[in-house]
Amino acid sequence: MPSSHARPPCRLAAIDLDGTLLGPDLTISTENHAALRALDAAGLTVVLASGRHYDSMLPYTRQVPLAQWVVSAQGAEVANRDRTTVLSRLFLAPAALQTLLALQSTLGFTAVHYTPDGVWTESAPNPELTFYTNLAGLHPTRVDRAALSGRPVHKTVWIGAPAAISALRADARVAALPLQALQTHAELFEFMPAETTKANGLQTLAAHLNLTAAHVVAFGDAENDISMFDWAGHSFAMPHGWPAALARASHIAPAGPRATAFARAVSMLLSL
Repeated sequence: MPSSHARPPCRLAAIDLDGTLLGPDLTISTENHAALRALDAAGLTVVLASGRHYDSMLPYTRQVPLAQWVVSAQGAEVANRDRTTVLSRLFLAPAALQTLLALQSTLGFTAVHYTPDGVWTESAPNPELTFYTNLAGLHPTRVDRAALSGRPVHKTVWIGAPAAISALRADARVAALPLQALQTHAELFEFMPAETTKANGLQTLAAHLNLTAAHVVAFGDAENDISMFDWAGHSFAMPHGWPAALARASHIAPAGPRATAFARAVSMLLSL
């Protein structure tokens, strides 16, 4: 944990979107916009780090011109803001994808699959896909399994009722998959290669920028942020965050409205 007598040597700020920079209404508050400008004024490079697809992040990168880099799909892709430079991409192994598709069929979940060029589904329109579209701002394109199997897939997201999604945490069939399995929302469960994490994405970016973990501060709220909390030199969890995330961050932002939690975290950082 950084000393209370010296400001941490932060040069890169990795910022989660949902639950962190975005408020409950999925917008960036005036206070959070001001906090982004404060980070820039303090000399930090801003990177948005999210589980969202790159295309789903575009409305927010356009609102945050200070964000020079984007870590998307839980770290499966690292690129500059306009995607003219792609530093890395990670994909599910074809055999692992087939195993996952078979289990999906057995359990009956609606699924969406992330590839560099979009989000895809085998399912006909249903309430789960409507929920996903409203949350992500993307309408998955329907394809058959043969076409899906021929695409490079970053990750797969299962969508379902909260009780069914939570039960996957203890499902032995899920545990046996040769994949990282992670609940990211009450109604979402994700599967990706073990090496696909926000931390690994940030490590790739930091190396490109000639920085180390000690130069990075991470802001987040959920379990998919834990990897960057563990890796970054400094980390701030939102006070409304998931208990496991709160336990792993080096700092917790002061209590207050969810929509301005990030701004309070930045104020806390800059006062250290």
